[in-house]
Amino acid sequence: MSNKKITIIYTFLFIIPYLLCLALIGTGYDALVNHYNSWWRLIICAVIGAVLMIAVKSIAHRPIKIITQQTTNRYLKKVINFFNIDYSMTNFYLNFVIDFVMTIVSTKIIHRLFELYQIQGSLMGWIIALLVLSLVLASNIEYNSLSIDPQQK
Repeated sequence: MSNKKITIIYTFLFIIPYLLCLALIGTGYDALVNHYNSWWRLIICAVIGAVLMIAVKSIAHRPIKIITQQTTNRYLKKVINFFNIDYSMTNFYLNFVIDFVMTIVSTKIIHRLFELYQIQGSLMGWIIALLVLSLVLASNIEYNSLSIDPQQK
């Protein structure tokens, strides 16, 4: 598989869903919490969001490993391994800290960009629809290469 194709798959399978998952966490927090300006509640949201993002990344371990093995570009390999929490313990902790910060940032962005009626209305549905669309596009681009079938190389 070419590095260009790997970049496209990685973008639709990991980068876009990562950002959309952060938007889901921010939307959920903004929709459920009445006292938005409480830093204590925002920190609890960020801890929960970081734990959820680590859980999502643990599911993506196998496709990331497959994509990493197929790339020939060293820089691209390092970028791809960003989501691989099994790569090293340092990477795991770094991912947790980055997810913690990104959860706070996404929550603030969602709060500033959308009105409360939009957040509590259909915003979550639109984000989920975009998430599913991104994952379907990525998996259809190169399904055979990302297969977990043990018969495959």
